[in-house]
Amino acid sequence: MKDYFFRKKLFAVIFLLMIYTYAGFNLMNNPAGLLSNVRVALNNGIPDTAKLESSINSNMLFRMNFIELYGFIQVLLDKREFNNFTSIKDESGALHYSSFYRNRSDDYRENALRLRRMQDYVEKYGTKVMLVVTPSKYNKKYVSLRTGLSPNDPDSVVDELLFYANQFGITTLDLRNSFPNSELDYSHTFFRTDHHWTVPAAFYSAKLLKDKMNEEYGLTLDPEGYYTDHNKSYEEITYKGGMLGSMGRKTGAVFSGVDDFTAYWPKFKGRFARESMTNDGRKIRLAGSFEETFINRDALDNRNDLYSGSQYSLYLNELRIYESIINKDKPDGIKLFMIRDSYFSPVICFFSPLCSRIDAMWSLEESDAIDIESYVKENRFDYIIVEVYPYNIEDAAFNFFKGEK
Repeated sequence: MKDYFFRKKLFAVIFLLMIYTYAGFNLMNNPAGLLSNVRVALNNGIPDTAKLESSINSNMLFRMNFIELYGFIQVLLDKREFNNFTSIKDESGALHYSSFYRNRSDDYRENALRLRRMQDYVEKYGTKVMLVVTPSKYNKKYVSLRTGLSPNDPDSVVDELLFYANQFGITTLDLRNSFPNSELDYSHTFFRTDHHWTVPAAFYSAKLLKDKMNEEYGLTLDPEGYYTDHNKSYEEITYKGGMLGSMGRKTGAVFSGVDDFTAYWPKFKGRFARESMTNDGRKIRLAGSFEETFINRDALDNRNDLYSGSQYSLYLNELRIYESIINKDKPDGIKLFMIRDSYFSPVICFFSPLCSRIDAMWSLEESDAIDIESYVKENRFDYIIVEVYPYNIEDAAFNFFKGEK
């Protein structure tokens, strides 16, 4: 009996020693990062334990090695779910969000009312408002899942939001039924390892947005069809095996696989000026051609470290909380304000040659430096485009013109 308890105590000592040793190495590896995480997690002196734990976990020593090992075990077990159904994998190998119940806490009628309040405010200045809903990666027509896997299908949420938006007289563009199409099949519309659409899909959406605005508002954007025909204005280049999206970085490349990345490089030069703001409030200014102003070449240099970032950040650094873009070649063009998420970063680039100015703000950002409602009231635009990704349809994505309760 003494030997039994001795072995138990010995195991406990060794286990605790390993845990504390690993914790010590973590602290030694990035002490400044740990202190920064603690400061971020403090809210009026009260620690946000969930945010602190998330921050520390994201900076763990050998974190990706552990994730890859776990993913390798799931592959050996022939499993299609990862980390207690955080992600699920369809039979083609693409990752999807999972869900077992719908959260009914958001008021989609109120979200649409905020759009209507904004439209009522700006219409006296001649400004038009349009709601654009992008497609979701999960589409039951094209996705095959094993029995027992429950995907997060946002179609009912989108239908509800669009119902109220149309009821309140908001112009809408529903892109869900535009993909796949004659130019892009489903496998070329979305990445397997990421929630974003591909660059060709984003370009096609820019063309659809142009067509919608021309039809709805009587415009003649890109009358010769040069900038919205990628065969004329862009060169298509595919980079093999260098794209690991945010979903793949959570499961590891062993479980998710790696995507190819197709980019559109402009054949034209253009003259643009861009001012953007990072999350920490820094302003960055660039000027020059389309490529010099919008394209982040560093995004393609991640082949040796797939976990350092996504190649999707090639355009406008994927997402910054504020963008202001001036097209010096079209001073008399339309002025747009886009309330958007990362889906529209490449779309903004492809749409910029058609406009004189595009300002954009991240709809989900809560920053003291920017405020969407104040920006709308203090500036004048010809059109306001509110773009929302189906999984982002929530009160936080419509954080403006809330009105009286």
